[in-house]
Amino acid sequence: MIVRRLPFRVVLLAALFAAVAGCGGVDQSALRAQVGSEPVVLLSTAWCGYCRKLRADLENWNVAYTELDVEQSEEGQRAYQMVNGRGVPILLIADQVVHGYAPQRARTLLGKAGIAIADIE
Repeated sequence: MIVRRLPFRVVLLAALFAAVAGCGGVDQSALRAQVGSEPVVLLSTAWCGYCRKLRADLENWNVAYTELDVEQSEEGQRAYQMVNGRGVPILLIADQVVHGYAPQRARTLLGKAGIAIADIE
C-alpha cells in the first residue's frame, strides 16, 4: 500500500474550511435583539468602498435598510462581533448573513425573504 502525503496547501485549506464552517452558529434572536427587527441591516464603515457600492445597490433596488457603522456605533460593534465579522460590508437579510460585497447573493436572499427589489440593468 502506497501512502502519499497531502501537500501542505491541501491540509491548510481543509483546516480553513472546517474553521469557517464552525463559525456559522449565529444566535439569531440575540442578533436581532441587538440590531432591531428591520429585515435588512447593513454593517459597514464610512470609508469602505464596497460598503458604498452595496449602499448604492440597495438604494437602486429600492430596498429599505438600517445601517450600523461598526466603528462609530456600539450596536454596530456588538453586532459585528456576534456575526464573527472579519471585514465589511456585512449584510443581514432576515436570518441570513452575507459577508463581503456579494450583490448576486444579496439579490437571491432578498427574493427568498420576500423583499421586492427593483429590476435594474
